[in-house]
Amino acid sequence: MKFLRALALAILVSVTLSFQAPSALTQQGAPPQGQQPPETQKPPEGQKPPEGQKGKRGKKPPELKIPPLSEAQRKLLPDTKPGKIFGEWLAICGRPNVDLMAKWMQDHLRKPFLEGTDARALGRADATDCYYAGGYEIKEVVDSQPERLVVRAFAPRLEAWFRLSIGVNDEGSGPVQVSPAAPPESALPKDPKQLTDAALQKDLARAVQRFYAADAFSGIAMAARDGKPFLTETAGFADRTRERRFTPSTQFTIGSLGKMFTATAFAQLVDQGKASFDDTVGKFFPEYANATVRDKVTVAMLLTHTSGMGDFLGKRTPEMMANGVKRAAEFMPLYEKDEPDFEPGTRSRYSNAGFALIGAIVEKVSGEDYPAYLRRHIFEPAGMANSDANNVPRQISARPTSLVIPYTKQSESGPLLGWVAAERDIGSPAGGAISTAEDLIKFAEALRGGTLVKPETFERMAQPHQKTGSGGYGYAMSVADVYGRTVVGHAGGFPGVSTELYIVLGTPYTAVVLSNQDPPAADTIGERLRALLVKRAKADGGGEGRE
Repeated sequence: MKFLRALALAILVSVTLSFQAPSALTQQGAPPQGQQPPETQKPPEGQKPPEGQKGKRGKKPPELKIPPLSEAQRKLLPDTKPGKIFGEWLAICGRPNVDLMAKWMQDHLRKPFLEGTDARALGRADATDCYYAGGYEIKEVVDSQPERLVVRAFAPRLEAWFRLSIGVNDEGSGPVQVSPAAPPESALPKDPKQLTDAALQKDLARAVQRFYAADAFSGIAMAARDGKPFLTETAGFADRTRERRFTPSTQFTIGSLGKMFTATAFAQLVDQGKASFDDTVGKFFPEYANATVRDKVTVAMLLTHTSGMGDFLGKRTPEMMANGVKRAAEFMPLYEKDEPDFEPGTRSRYSNAGFALIGAIVEKVSGEDYPAYLRRHIFEPAGMANSDANNVPRQISARPTSLVIPYTKQSESGPLLGWVAAERDIGSPAGGAISTAEDLIKFAEALRGGTLVKPETFERMAQPHQKTGSGGYGYAMSVADVYGRTVVGHAGGFPGVSTELYIVLGTPYTAVVLSNQDPPAADTIGERLRALLVKRAKADGGGEGRE
């Protein structure tokens, strides 16, 4: 249980999420249709499946030797400690072998990464990912430091771009982190005829089906123009046992993407003159237990994760998880005595507690419970008929067939071979609400179109109030520059849930990707879809491309 909560918090930092650790994992379903497990699958031509080295009967297995890295790849890597350790991983990845990858883990990973975890399971997970990717071709060193290396790479079999990074210190290495990345603009279609609706639908279908075949995506991707969907592609099953397919109205828990609902709720109160982004916590809760938070933390800090507050999800009681929570204020005793990790406003740290507190402020100012507020002032005005705060768990017999089953490969002993059903989370102002692809398109359109907040308020929300590794962060919005266009939105993720919402500012385009698999499933599709929409917007601006 402790491992799974720690795992969830690690995912939280990287993909902005809300999580309730699974208390039990139940085997469910099978690999995607037509897909065999890596151990039994026939490898593509010229590619050996990841497996251990076996000796003949009565003889010892051959000595494990790391295959040589190509000269071209070796020259690209810096002559540093991270460069050498990463080079070994990259060479193994090019010819994936479980035994070699497990040995790399044992030789290099720091002890905390191996405690309570099977090194072979870790090695098998990396080797399997490398197998489906076809290895990684390093194209650019993004950052090289004595203790850190970041590169941009291309996965030939997936035809996708990734950001690979590794951190090294005197105690050893961290694991190689592999994150989806936007392709270089030069790698995308240049001819407007290749950016028509039909061409984009074909491109999206190829990407979705490629990652589905690699066991890396299950869900739905949708793009809209002026609020009307014009691209939709699905793959996999909402329920593997019953082989239930995805539709635009299939319901997902959306993780921290729901933070956008909380930010919008408070912004509405600002529009009404009932509150200000610069108000301190003490204005709303004069008796708030922690004096630093009460007197120094503003709502703007809460919205930008610069308050110094931490998390509260792991502190939720069994009663809360079993019966749900009717008011956001019920979470307050779980975090209000905690001292901030730093002087408010001086640094940033992802904080679920901060958003739980915003939800309580919305209740205090509006006089309505947070779930009821969302329903009356966000879901109903935006026409989001299939969305719900998800604050009270539903009994299995009462769950609608439109709600997906989340699937994860995480366990206490490390990554699993197959997908298992993860226990569902409950919602809070920090995330975990239920929504659909079509409802989230409606939300985005209502948010930026003036239905939910004033245009000038949305503009302030979408400003990069703090810098992040991938761009900036506004009021519950990531802010990214994509080929000279600004794209805002939010991600969500915890075991069995991966979500992305993108709004391309200054254009009519919006996109949403929802998956019932572990992160970064949605991002694998979302990075390319987002990039293609920006290219299409540029073509539209030139008077070409639209059908």
